[in-house]
Amino acid sequence: MIDRRSKRSTQKNEAFQYLLEAVADRSEVEAVALVDTRGNIVAGTGLPHDLAGIARVAGPVARGEECVEFDIVTATSDLFLRTVPAGDESLYLVALGSRVRKMNDAANAITRIAVGA
Repeated sequence: MIDRRSKRSTQKNEAFQYLLEAVADRSEVEAVALVDTRGNIVAGTGLPHDLAGIARVAGPVARGEECVEFDIVTATSDLFLRTVPAGDESLYLVALGSRVRKMNDAANAITRIAVGA
């Protein structure tokens, strides 16, 4: 197996950050974040305004709830969201942009990092 990561860390949050930076580098996104179920940003990259917006809408959108801020946050870009199992909890991998490359691979990597595998 070839390991293509150029940055790595044994610290979970730092590993998440490196992963999201790699996702952003290879995608057409304005912001990408890993958000917990309380709406807190675990890791992310992008403009603070965009990150705050996607953090606010991630949970309600993932749960299929009414989200009054959705149209404001997505006024100029699409929202990509995936719920990711992370040990005892779930996290939301959420991006704002026009294209996210290898989102499934990123979600799988998040699960591996979260459980320490």
